[in-house]
Amino acid sequence: MVSRLNHKSMPTSQTWSYSKTHIEMLCHDISSITIHHNSISYKHE
Repeated sequence: MVSRLNHKSMPTSQTWSYSKTHIEMLCHDISSITIHHNSISYKHE
């Protein structure tokens, strides 16, 4: 019950901005890995 109250008192915008930043970092990591993988594949051919 207490944790539920704490979660409710947290501002939604703060949570959203945190999630957004986290997702953007994740996307950046994925694109970096993809580019890196592609360059390795290209060198092998």
